[in-house]
Amino acid sequence: MHLNVNKFSRAVSRHFDSYFKPFKLATSYVELLMVIEKEGEASQKVIAEELDLAPSTITRFINKLDKRGFINKARSGKTMVISIDPKRSEQVRELKEIYYSAEKDLQNILSEKYTQTTNKLLQFGVDQIRSYEIK
Repeated sequence: MHLNVNKFSRAVSRHFDSYFKPFKLATSYVELLMVIEKEGEASQKVIAEELDLAPSTITRFINKLDKRGFINKARSGKTMVISIDPKRSEQVRELKEIYYSAEKDLQNILSEKYTQTTNKLLQFGVDQIRSYEIK
């Protein structure tokens, strides 16, 4: 099962990444930008929770996006708050549209019913595994 889940995950990632090649961004970076855009501004903690990634990974992503001018970082007390740079907001919207286009194309390849069912099953599996994790 693990092998097949990983194969599927890699295939889906390659599908999405192919849409963002012209921007020299992996899908994970686009998903991070989408979280920030949705929130208006977000702390690294909120982003890490939303994307289910380690804080160190989020820091690496944020540093790359900051270096490329996609985001602004500001301090709010002890918390670092991340927002989309207004000069890049149009490009972020374009990336979001491309993301949804990639999603729609994947639904056409696999069928909408398969995609929805798989998404629900995967989320159920994640929730079940998390409920049994040793704390």
